[in-house]
Order: sequence, then C-alpha cells, then structure tokens
Amino acid sequence: MESSARACSDQERSGPPKGGERTRCPQKISAPHTTLHEDGFVHTDVNADNVFVNLQEGDVRFSDVQLGDLGGCYPAESDWATSGTMVGAPIWSSPEVLLEMPWNTATDIWSFGALLINLIYGGHFNLFHPKELTRDNEHYVLGVVQEQFRFFGPFSAKITEIADLDTAQVFVYLMEQIPSEKLTPFSRIIKSEVSQRDNIFISKMMKFDWRDHPTAKRLLEDEWWKDDAK
Repeated sequence: MESSARACSDQERSGPPKGGERTRCPQKISAPHTTLHEDGFVHTDVNADNVFVNLQEGDVRFSDVQLGDLGGCYPAESDWATSGTMVGAPIWSSPEVLLEMPWNTATDIWSFGALLINLIYGGHFNLFHPKELTRDNEHYVLGVVQEQFRFFGPFSAKITEIADLDTAQVFVYLMEQIPSEKLTPFSRIIKSEVSQRDNIFISKMMKFDWRDHPTAKRLLEDEWWKDDAK
C-alpha cells in the first residue's frame, strides 16, 4: 500500500473522500470488521494511520483501500478485553476503553465512527482532541472523554448497569463539568460541514453505552452505503 488515509488527505491531489469515495472507502474498511468480529476478534486500533490506500489519477483516486495493523488484535473474550485494559490511541478509542471498562467488538464500531468524522473533515482533524492538552499530560485521557461527552452526551440512565462505582463517579464528574446547556451535540453540526445523512449514520455508532452500537454486519446493511450517487 502506498500511504495511510491520513497522509493522503493531507496531499493536494487527494484530500478527503468525495462523491462515491465517501462510501466506497469506508466500506473497504468496514467489511474486514465483519469478518474479524464474527470470528470473535477486536481490532482495537482503527484509525486513519492504519487505513492504507493506493492512489491513482482520475475520478476514482483510491484504487485499493485496506485496514491494516492487526498487531493489537485481541479475542473479545481475552483477559485484555474482560479486564478493561486500555488499548489503542485515546482520541480514536471508545469511552469504555478509556474508562477501563470491559470492552468487546463494539469498541471498533465507535472507532470506525470517529474515523468517518476524520475522513469527512480531512487532514489531522479529530473531534475529540482535548484543547490545550498534550498526549503526555496526565489528564489527557479524561480530556478525550470530556470531548466525547460534549458531542455525544448525555449518558442514558441504563449505562449504570455496566459501570462500577469508580466509573459512575466519572459520569457524575462529566455531567458537573459539562451540564446539558454546555453540550454541543454532533447532531446539530451544520449541514455544510456534515450532511444530515452522514450525521445520522455516524451518530448510530457514537453511543456511550456499547450495547446500543450496531454490529459491523448491521452497519453494512445500512441504507447509507447506497448513497454513492448523492
């Protein structure tokens, strides 16, 4: 593969996927999820640096797209998953991973949604990058969770069914730091930035309760993939 999706979106001749590329590229990324997940494995590191593409001239710029780097792939029933071991890059990771809750294949679904947001905006944009915090800051991970909450909160009451006391205290802290009037829901982003169709599709994946995520197979059956001509 020639380069990563992030590197390509930085190049003048590339840029974010457009037209039919908006669905063809993500489909090439999502399809392997179905196979991995049905076999009981979690990728754990879905991000723009791990999506590799071959570029070509013409209207269809990406001749091939593949999801790579399976080095951090774990069985969904592994000790890493069931003990809530933190994996992947924080700004791409799901809330349950960052909060060190038990995780499973659903964490890849959140990361895929975060990747779609990145592909729409292009470059090094990441919606969850905490302002004024660097990766080595001890509060960085909490800062990422705060940004996730800012755009995709509030929590549903039933999330307490899968949260221990420490995690529940984090939920309370987030709600105190970002009350409802300070939320900036992703669903309200203007259509000139993210189309309503894209917004609805992405929002299906960005749920704080992993039990509300669609499966990879269910995602591939969504009407969104039929949007090539629009």
